[in-house]
Amino acid sequence: MSRSLKETLTKGKRDEAAARPDEQAADPRALIDKYSGMSEEGLMRELISLTNRQKENGSFDRSSIRKGVETLLPMLDDAQKKKLLGIIAGL
Repeated sequence: MSRSLKETLTKGKRDEAAARPDEQAADPRALIDKYSGMSEEGLMRELISLTNRQKENGSFDRSSIRKGVETLLPMLDDAQKKKLLGIIAGL
């Protein structure tokens, strides 16, 4: 794992679709602050809520999710990869 997720998100500007598609010009540091204290269960609830809103308003974009996952995978260990791919499959 060459870089941490925090380092990746804080380097340069991230495309809003990759960070949080329903917010205009989301600040990666604000997102890290917002989600860093959440439990895994809380993060899952938030992910499901965001996904449902995006599907309802037509902004859900599988290709953006795929690109984000491809960016994250090299930074994860095998257990984390398995978990992430399982979550993505459920969307």
